Amino acid sequence: MVEIEGHKLPEELYYTKDHTWARIEDNGTVTVGLDAYGAKAAGNIEFIDLPLDDDEFEAGEAFGSLESAKWVGGLLMPVSGIVIEVNENIEDDLDLLKGDPYGEGWLIKLKPSNLKDDLKSLVHGLDVGPWLKKEIENRKKK
Repeated sequence: MVEIEGHKLPEELYYTKDHTWARIEDNGTVTVGLDAYGAKAAGNIEFIDLPLDDDEFEAGEAFGSLESAKWVGGLLMPVSGIVIEVNENIEDDLDLLKGDPYGEGWLIKLKPSNLKDDLKSLVHGLDVGPWLKKEIENRKKK
C-alpha cells in the first residue's frame, strides 16, 4: 500500500491517469472503482451515473459520470470489456466512494476483452508511489 499525504493506493491495483482503478479477480473478471485520491479530489460527491449490465466499453472510454460541488466529469474505463455487474449500493450511499474505495465502494465488474494489452498502459506496482506524488504536486500548483 502506498500512502502519501493521507492518500492510500494499493500497489496491486492498476490505475488510469484519471484515477479509476482495475483489480483482476481470481475468476478472470475485473473490478473497477475510483481511487481514494480521485474521490477526495472530487470533493462532496452528489451524483454518480453508472452503465447497465451488458454495456461494452473500450479502455479509455467514459463508462459513467460523477458530479460533485467542484467537478463534473467522466469516469474512464481502465480496460476494455463488457459490464457484468454494477454496484447499485453506490447510488444509495455515495460516501462509500471515499470511505471504502477499494472494498464496498467499487463501481462495476467486467468481463475483459483485451486485458493483457490494456494493462500495459496503466500505472501499477512500484510506479504507483512516484505517480501519486506527482499527481499531488500538480494539484497543489493549480
